[in-house]
Amino acid sequence: MRRGFWQAGLTLVAAATFAMAFKGIFARLIYQYGVSVNALLIWRFALAVPLFWLGGMWLLRRNPAPAGSLAPKQWTLCAGTGLLFFISAWCDFHAIESLGASLSRMVLYLFPAMVMVLQAAERRRWPEGRSLLIFTGAWVGIALVLMPGWHGGAVDPAGLAYGFGAALCYALFWRASQSLMKPLGSVRFNQLSNSFTLVAMLAFLLPGVPLESLRLPAPALGWMVVMVVFSTVIPFFLMFEGIRRTDTGRAGVVSMFGPVVTVLAAMTVFPDEHLGPVQWLGMALVLASIAMLKSDKKPKPA
Repeated sequence: MRRGFWQAGLTLVAAATFAMAFKGIFARLIYQYGVSVNALLIWRFALAVPLFWLGGMWLLRRNPAPAGSLAPKQWTLCAGTGLLFFISAWCDFHAIESLGASLSRMVLYLFPAMVMVLQAAERRRWPEGRSLLIFTGAWVGIALVLMPGWHGGAVDPAGLAYGFGAALCYALFWRASQSLMKPLGSVRFNQLSNSFTLVAMLAFLLPGVPLESLRLPAPALGWMVVMVVFSTVIPFFLMFEGIRRTDTGRAGVVSMFGPVVTVLAAMTVFPDEHLGPVQWLGMALVLASIAMLKSDKKPKPA
């Protein structure tokens, strides 16, 4: 019973990771129409937040949340997670501009290691050797898949700073979110945290964005809607329900197959994307590491 419950959480995380992996594909299609990074971020959450609330109302229709049930500390934590995700997204898109998609993905996917370090610090003990082995195998696999991105010229120090900032804020966001989802539930957490993210974007980004740049061509708006629904709203509900049921460290390792999905999708959509033998080896290593995670020994009977 407990094993089935645990595995269900990892399955939800895997499904969410698969959907989120297409975010970069949709973003590249949107950028082709001259949309800026800040305009994309504002549109993404301006469209997503109403859907989070409508979807949440439907999911909670049989068990509505009582009004005013949040403690002041919970409001503060929700605001903090929203701000952390805003900073992470802003840094991430600037890292993509400075480093390119490949190297920026490598830096961002240091966040599971950071989650593992945060967990170890909270528990005041080193991570288990098996967890370290699984993470190392998955990260080396990602390095092999994205190795061509390391040969694009000099590495911009500012881009690396953006990338590490995105990874650190995302790791902190994951840790803080798990403590909130148990008392609030994943649906309410998504509604509140993403609402605060939108508020932060409107406060910090909107004043510096010309109104003309917010006018999207019809094709760009169409891809934006697809990205919001398929790679934002649906996977957010799945991801954080999965995190609520499992553990952020293991969920982070499962999410590491996201860059593999992105590369495969890019090969299909864009003719200039291709993989060599080393990259195929990296993908196999990532999938093997995740298989090790899901093949833990069954608990001994009492």
